[in-house]
Amino acid sequence: MSTESTHPSSPAPTSTAAQALAAAGDAESARDVGALDAAAQQAAQRLGARKRSLVERLIYGPLPDVGELQSGQQGASRADRAPGDAVLQAALATLGRGEAFTADGKLSAALRREVAAAGGYGFTVPGEFGGKGAEYVQLALAEEDLAANGLGPLAVEVSGELTIGAGSLLAYGTDEQKRTFLPLVAEGQLMAFGLTEVGIGVNAKKVRAYVEPDGDGFRLFASGDRNKLWITNATHGALVGIVARIGETGKQVGLFVTRLPEQDVEKGENGSDFGFWCRSSNTGAFTANHNSRIHFDNFPLTKAQQIQADGVEVLFYCLRMGRCMLAAMASGYQRMFAADAAAYARSREGVGGLVARHELPRQHLGRMLGGALMSRALSHLSLQQDKDGVDLAGLRDLTKSAAATSAMDSLIACERVLGGRSFDRSSRVHDARHNMHVFGVVEGEDDLILMGMVKDVTDRFTSKYMAGMLGVLQSINVGPDQKPLPPAQRLLRITPATLFSAPGKVFTATRRLLTNGSFWKLKGWILWNGLVELLRAPFTLVPTGMVPRYQLLPTELRRHARFAERRLRRLRWAYLGINLFFQLELTRAQLPLQRLGKAIELLVSMLATCHHAAASRDASQIRIAALHCEQLAVRVRGLRLLTGLFEMQRLRDRIAAVGEDVERDQCTLLQGIVPHPFAHPFEPAKPKRKG
Repeated sequence: MSTESTHPSSPAPTSTAAQALAAAGDAESARDVGALDAAAQQAAQRLGARKRSLVERLIYGPLPDVGELQSGQQGASRADRAPGDAVLQAALATLGRGEAFTADGKLSAALRREVAAAGGYGFTVPGEFGGKGAEYVQLALAEEDLAANGLGPLAVEVSGELTIGAGSLLAYGTDEQKRTFLPLVAEGQLMAFGLTEVGIGVNAKKVRAYVEPDGDGFRLFASGDRNKLWITNATHGALVGIVARIGETGKQVGLFVTRLPEQDVEKGENGSDFGFWCRSSNTGAFTANHNSRIHFDNFPLTKAQQIQADGVEVLFYCLRMGRCMLAAMASGYQRMFAADAAAYARSREGVGGLVARHELPRQHLGRMLGGALMSRALSHLSLQQDKDGVDLAGLRDLTKSAAATSAMDSLIACERVLGGRSFDRSSRVHDARHNMHVFGVVEGEDDLILMGMVKDVTDRFTSKYMAGMLGVLQSINVGPDQKPLPPAQRLLRITPATLFSAPGKVFTATRRLLTNGSFWKLKGWILWNGLVELLRAPFTLVPTGMVPRYQLLPTELRRHARFAERRLRRLRWAYLGINLFFQLELTRAQLPLQRLGKAIELLVSMLATCHHAAASRDASQIRIAALHCEQLAVRVRGLRLLTGLFEMQRLRDRIAAVGEDVERDQCTLLQGIVPHPFAHPFEPAKPKRKG
């Protein structure tokens, strides 16, 4: 089947998700989500995506053809590996001489110098600005190889430098800004992206650092809980893109590129009218990299340093590549774990022979190798989709989540094989442990981005068919004065019990629903899709090997691909059922959306792994893919969605009860324990009393 094309339209004033939150009475979240969705749509317009998301089509149709599903591996196999090999060899030579890391475990100046000379820091920077002008798939191949050979911290540094650092300049910078900053990046100057703060995480619309106009420029204020925190690649003298609000109470969020001073500056000292310092964020992860907390007080910026775009839009634009590179690094790390564990298992005598001959260690090795292959498959597929003008909604998020989750699973599997040796201070597995933990948080926390992924891939369906129910529920939560009813009087779900507790509202809602056009569209959708499923039912009895679509795959992978596609198609009904069951309460029900997101992640990962291995025509990778898909299928079958709705609701009730105990400080297991203070307190300082 051909891929359906769409043309981006102007972003709506508020998204369907924002409208649902507003209808549920959560005005603050509605504003935040609406603003973030608008920025994401603007970034998508900038990218010029012409085709609907692959994940959306797998669920709602039309089904992508086999060529599209295998395009990631095919694109990577055609990529010229010479630029990446030059960078890898330069880095490995430095590592072989014992000069890659300093005595305290940091990336060394010698390593950066050699990698910069090989073009590593300007890998994707166009040649006119002194870079290699390579493609992102080439960068992904290089990032994977660096991580696989014990140079994961270097891969992290280069990825941040080129995706969210130089990437923001390439997409949104003026010609002058590109001529000024990109040659510096290409020659090896570090570049950071200053978003997160002491008081906020990755919600860019919540940033509290701000700039105020000052003559021909601005003054930047980021002090106290406005300090920029956990900023990778930030160090004295480095370049940094700073996300800051325009005006202390302004609604617009801007982005400014500047070079940090070579040393801390005390305000008032030597006539300085600004203050600045850059210190370690004291994190236990990314310990080989620069990771800093930065303070600005009246820091000068010029107008030429302002990127003329919304800072949040720039973030969304660049995150897609960051998530693809994280998956590539995760693949490399897992290959490293598997290599070290395999070497141990082949040489270590266990009970009854070599460790490698036993089934459980083999299962652990298979888990590491399967995770590596899956992460690579998703990274390459995402990159090719982006190159082909396909909207990455859904795919970019599940790629990151699946890769981060599998990297953590592989670390644990590696520990099961190596035992105590994995905790040896000189072990590279031990060095990687903290990074594997933090992969699930950076570039977006996994569970949260999965919920966002569900929203993205179902938005078209929700807007077209579920808006009627949303509007009706919203209307009965408004009083005669057209103001929202108090929370206690709002109705978020209509159930059989509501007939007795609020019969008037049920009657009103039913009457309004029957006169709502989208309600009848939804009924039509249900009838049509139900008929299609009924007509398709006899074809499910056809053996997989007789279906032309699956004959293009190796025998070991055919049933896995069919299982994944069939289950993904069923998820359209699961999402509908979840909406009908939870209704407006779905704006607060994170558990069902997270489970649905995890099901999508596992199934798309299975499908991508099948087709990547098939396109590689590598017998070993096909066997790894078959094993990994078996393991993924077991996890999918354990996720009960429609059949587990009431069970899920009971679980939510139990979670709410315990959560309320904790929130009210009524949990007896926590009593008598004095919590350790936060290293970077995020509560705003209380004003001092006068007198």
